[in-house]
Amino acid sequence: MSGTLTLIGPTGGTAAVEDGAISVRPQSDFQKAIEDGDAYSWSALTYDMTAKDTILGVENNSATRDLYIQEIHIQSDTATQFIVHTETGLTVAGTNAVVGVNMNRNTGNVAPATAFDDETGNTAADAYTKRLLTGLCAADGNVILKLNGCVILPNDHFIGVDLTANAAACNVTIIGYFRDR
Repeated sequence: MSGTLTLIGPTGGTAAVEDGAISVRPQSDFQKAIEDGDAYSWSALTYDMTAKDTILGVENNSATRDLYIQEIHIQSDTATQFIVHTETGLTVAGTNAVVGVNMNRNTGNVAPATAFDDETGNTAADAYTKRLLTGLCAADGNVILKLNGCVILPNDHFIGVDLTANAAACNVTIIGYFRDR
């Protein structure tokens, strides 16, 4: 007797039994959020920044959902240190509002977040107690920080990325997803 028995778990992962062998395909929270239309990407426009600018800042505005940070992409034409920092209770402001792009293009969901490039409402990068990560980006380099949801921002919490060197062209993208508390 042959056939396949497939079980689907509560998060969408599957386990299949076929010819006496089991295969498992788990589904991450991030994959589920994409399917549900709750994953977003925020990207700063490439611009000529001055040293210690917050290239991009994103604040969670949801009273019922946490924002999980999945990845941060950092590019610069100049060798620089980057600082990923967090803060709470600030007024997010900057040069250009950045709209979160839904990673599931089949939904019309809008991110419950405020984001700006050249963000000016924070001072967290100067406070070591608010720094999450620091590192180096080579000239014309690209750094991808795979956080896999390990940074969790509740309501009114902010994450930003600063570059410490003066650069002619830089860009930051933050990818994250929302999940009920």
